[in-house]
Amino acid sequence: MLTVRKLLPLLAICILSTPTRLLAGPVALGASPSALPLQPVFEPLQPLPAPLQEEEPQAMFRWAQAVEDLGTVSLPVVGQGGWTYGPNGMYYRAVPSFSGDPTYELLFRPPFSGSATHPERVLVQIPAGFASKPFYERAVVMAFHRFSVSEKDIFLNTTLPQEARQRGWMLVAPYGLTDTNFGNVQSQESLATIAHALFAVVPFNYRRIYGVGFSMGGINALSFGMRHLDGQQMQFAAVAVHTGTMDMVQTFNNSGLAVQLLLSNSKHFGGTPSQVPFEYERVSPVRFLPSGLVDPDHAPVVNFEKRAIYLHSNLADPQTNLVAGMSSLRQFLQQRGANVLEDLVYEPTLGHNWATMNMTKALDFLGQDDLSKTMPDSQDFVVDTPGRWWQVEVDTIEPDKAARFHLDVAPYQLGLLNSFNLSDTDGLYAITLDLPKIGLSSTQPLRFTHSTVDGTYDWITLRGVPFKPSSVRANGAPPATWNFNPFLKELRIVPHVTGALVTVDILP
Repeated sequence: MLTVRKLLPLLAICILSTPTRLLAGPVALGASPSALPLQPVFEPLQPLPAPLQEEEPQAMFRWAQAVEDLGTVSLPVVGQGGWTYGPNGMYYRAVPSFSGDPTYELLFRPPFSGSATHPERVLVQIPAGFASKPFYERAVVMAFHRFSVSEKDIFLNTTLPQEARQRGWMLVAPYGLTDTNFGNVQSQESLATIAHALFAVVPFNYRRIYGVGFSMGGINALSFGMRHLDGQQMQFAAVAVHTGTMDMVQTFNNSGLAVQLLLSNSKHFGGTPSQVPFEYERVSPVRFLPSGLVDPDHAPVVNFEKRAIYLHSNLADPQTNLVAGMSSLRQFLQQRGANVLEDLVYEPTLGHNWATMNMTKALDFLGQDDLSKTMPDSQDFVVDTPGRWWQVEVDTIEPDKAARFHLDVAPYQLGLLNSFNLSDTDGLYAITLDLPKIGLSSTQPLRFTHSTVDGTYDWITLRGVPFKPSSVRANGAPPATWNFNPFLKELRIVPHVTGALVTVDILP
């Protein structure tokens, strides 16, 4: 029986050994259009499928932006236009290269696209010999296109293909289910799914994935970064935002009727901000106050503030609201001690254009970071869905609302190294802390403080506790409730029925 485990390497052989032609495109001037003697990443074990051995089907792919590239993705016909069908709902074909590195168009049908109803499309440039590189060097840059254009934007209007080739990085340009997605939840779920499929075919260093986005693509990059912090899933190690959309409610309010109707449909946010405010707010890195400053009570970007963020703007950009937003975001992040670098230029002739950002400078900054760092000792969380955030598992939150909380590991104020502080919880119902994963011991006395701002109780589960504690006390008295599960090795505690500030001491 041919299993998926066996199929994927064969697919990789087919994809990565395809002949590739160099395209003398707008960012590859002077390059020769002749075929290059590129080495396959994997050694072929069998003849390639006939459609991939012919040059003619490749010519049916056109780099020029076309109307048919936009809207909902259409499924291809296998055997036409160079398309071949692979495992797990994947279609693929080789396309002309901008840089000399093999380049491919992949398409995933539902539900393998990460959507129950819509296919997804992605362009991938893979350095020759990528799989033979040391694992650490196999970095990936994921680049997000502007509003109302396709993923071809990354190849037609940026130097990212050349930058990625020079660094030996893989370049991934997702479409996002539709050309006007504005980083909605559906597009982000699709990206997370596609990333797993890519990793199965072309293993890359999941600790060195960098997001880059311009305009609408800016919210794609930063929003995905701040909403995906699960160590077992794809995460961004650093993000570069070029004059990006940051506040979707503001964007909706500032748009004309046509765009408002577009954003309100089921392919985008499923209603207006007054009808479904959570859908807009959950993907917005920040909300802006009437003064133009960041609203600190609506700033999920704090999830990502301990990672590198590169912000670029052209001060002569006609999109003045986006430029002002970048400045307010930088000010907010720097006041919080974030690792942020702002790059400003004044280019009146270029306006709102990819070309104002120095891509070499941006990628040099991003490339310094990886995910080797553990969870920060002190971190604010704004959580819009249950799941793993850093090393914390958020089990239950209030529906249609982002939960907020703050976590300190080993705060000096508690006078005990084996301790933590979980405070200012709002909209949080249940949370699990795996003690060994956050650097704490369950075999020594443990102390933690807990408080809420919403006046409700929280269930706190401590995982990795091998034996039932001899004592659990909250402010010197029994907590509201607690129990121990010896099979799961979990201690569950409700410190106080109203979420009042308490100090809990646990003795082995």
